[in-house]
Amino acid sequence: MAAMQWHWCVTLTVVVLGALAVPNVGLGTEDSGNLFSGSSHFSDTVKQDYKDLYLSPDRLLQLGAGFGIGAVVANTSADREIQNWYQERIRTDGGDRVSKVAKTFGEGLYMIPVCVSAALWGDRFGSDAGTSPIGTWGQRATRAYLTATPLLLLAQWGTGGSRPTESGSHWRPFHDNNGVSGHAFIGAVPFLTAARMCEDNHVARYLLYACSVLPALSRVNDNAHYPSQAFLGWFLAWEATDAIAQGENSNRHVSLAPMTTGDGWGLGLRIQW
Repeated sequence: MAAMQWHWCVTLTVVVLGALAVPNVGLGTEDSGNLFSGSSHFSDTVKQDYKDLYLSPDRLLQLGAGFGIGAVVANTSADREIQNWYQERIRTDGGDRVSKVAKTFGEGLYMIPVCVSAALWGDRFGSDAGTSPIGTWGQRATRAYLTATPLLLLAQWGTGGSRPTESGSHWRPFHDNNGVSGHAFIGAVPFLTAARMCEDNHVARYLLYACSVLPALSRVNDNAHYPSQAFLGWFLAWEATDAIAQGENSNRHVSLAPMTTGDGWGLGLRIQW
């Protein structure tokens, strides 16, 4: 594992330095639309992302509904019952091996530099019309991290939930900082960002959606987070990447929306073909 970590660190360092060392051949002096083309453009883009995530009434309603569902599961016996059922009935040696790989995608030490490196690479090698697909992916993922991380940290401490091996999932503000899974959030952002860019490839898009769940599932499998905590980490990534995609005028093929039923309320999954 240590050798893998060093391999990743060396690779990322080479990528970043290589991107910074290449001159801006073919790029004009005017703003090309790239995220890092200027401090003013960068700040304006991030400000707009914050507005799209935190000031949109529809987005706030969806966030409220998602965290409301998480609160119900976390503050009842449901979290513990689901956790015990998974550990006793579902967990296997093969699942542990998959979980070990999936957890790596949730490591901020790896994934955040990868996304930033891709964004820088896109700025260096993009054309006047925009960045490369890799650069676009890196920029959107980086923006999702920048936009949603404050809410992630606030929710982790504000809910105050603990790990399954500790005192429980019940929300006790500022008692602990594990109420929302950071691994689930970090690991989902790259996959969800890529999925929202695959507008014309249904197979790739839905496969990437499925992969985005694996880092969250690995935390439940490893008994490191309760299901509600893993769900909320993934859900926050979903909302952040969706806000970024909407800001770029992407089509919403898949969306979550609040819904009411005869005996309660929840989130509905809407798929557009």
